[in-house]
Amino acid sequence: MADLVIAEGVELELRPARLASRFAAALLDLLVQAAIFALLAFAAVTLNSGSGNPDAQQAAIIVIIALVTVGYPVTSETVSTGRSLGKAAVGLRVVRTDGGPERFRHALARALAGIFADLNLPLLGTVAASGMSWLWVCLVGLPGVIACVSSRRAQRIGDLLAGTLVVRERGDYGRGSLPIPPAPAVAAWAATASVGNVPTGLVVAGRQLVSRVFELDRTAAGELADELARQYSAYVTPPPPQGLPAYQYLVAVTGERFRREAGAAYASALASTPVAPAVPVNTIPAAGRTGRSH
Repeated sequence: MADLVIAEGVELELRPARLASRFAAALLDLLVQAAIFALLAFAAVTLNSGSGNPDAQQAAIIVIIALVTVGYPVTSETVSTGRSLGKAAVGLRVVRTDGGPERFRHALARALAGIFADLNLPLLGTVAASGMSWLWVCLVGLPGVIACVSSRRAQRIGDLLAGTLVVRERGDYGRGSLPIPPAPAVAAWAATASVGNVPTGLVVAGRQLVSRVFELDRTAAGELADELARQYSAYVTPPPPQGLPAYQYLVAVTGERFRREAGAAYASALASTPVAPAVPVNTIPAAGRTGRSH
């Protein structure tokens, strides 16, 4: 488990992706990139076949290589906030080290560093030019693998430079305690809300706060609940019932997100778990309300 500390000073826990799962995701992305490259290269050669200019074809191939190697990961991870096709298939996501979603600048830094640092293409080009093809194969991705194995959070060089890490989205729902069940009326609202759009880092932050709220200072916990509820509101629609406390809002959203991800396993476990009585509003840290901010 990787310990992350968000701005409010609360330590979070995320599960860094293992090297094997990252390799599987990278292999799937490589297959997608190879398919895209083949299609674009065929189109470029076909369009330039009548010109008889080999330089134009070579220039087009160079542009296509740049688009595939850099454009694909940057576009896919930016649009999906950290999930390329390979990562989505394996159940991984790129998040910032503070638990927030990956942005364009992070994806671009990861992609460029992946080419020139993790894969170390300049060195590989030198080795390939020397005729030692067997050594070229051995060195592919070696710097990134060494960095990933050496890092406590399994970060490759691109992650270290971009301030990101790759985490597992699919947890083991057969272990650990269930989230606190929300009040019935609030649960009914959450069942129709778009809780699946909340980034993984924010979900983890909310779950950590819900599970440890009474271990924290009341003022600090209340301020953190208000801030997390404000960030959740950018992704969750429709808005919650008017006047819903921030803490109960987080309980509802994180619980519903857990229920959807766990599916039948959660429903079966919840059926045998006594429903805890609703926490009185006056015992909840802070008096933040989400109704005005949604």
